[in-house]
Amino acid sequence: MEIYVCNNIDCKNRGSERVLRALQEEFSRPEDREIQIHKYLCFSACNSGPNVIIPDKRCWLSAVSEDDAAAIRAVLDGAAPPDKMLEKNEPGLQAMILGLIDAGLLTPEED
Repeated sequence: MEIYVCNNIDCKNRGSERVLRALQEEFSRPEDREIQIHKYLCFSACNSGPNVIIPDKRCWLSAVSEDDAAAIRAVLDGAAPPDKMLEKNEPGLQAMILGLIDAGLLTPEED
């Protein structure tokens, strides 16, 4: 399973690098080796960031903070995403992001 964290300047200014580190820490156990966490350049949802995408769950999480790592684990385990991480999702952007997922067009940013 993969998790993508927006890494563009707007999301970085809102804490996406802290989100990335928190997710890397959350999923650092040996049993989490199937979870891959990637940087992604931009989801075009800058006003909603930091943004996290979970393609296998067809899920866009917005306004994510480093304190949300455990909630993201719960989403991977089948829980519904918390409302606070969905309320900034604009329908048009959500359709575009889900289209990227469905088309298999998400590719990680190279380090």
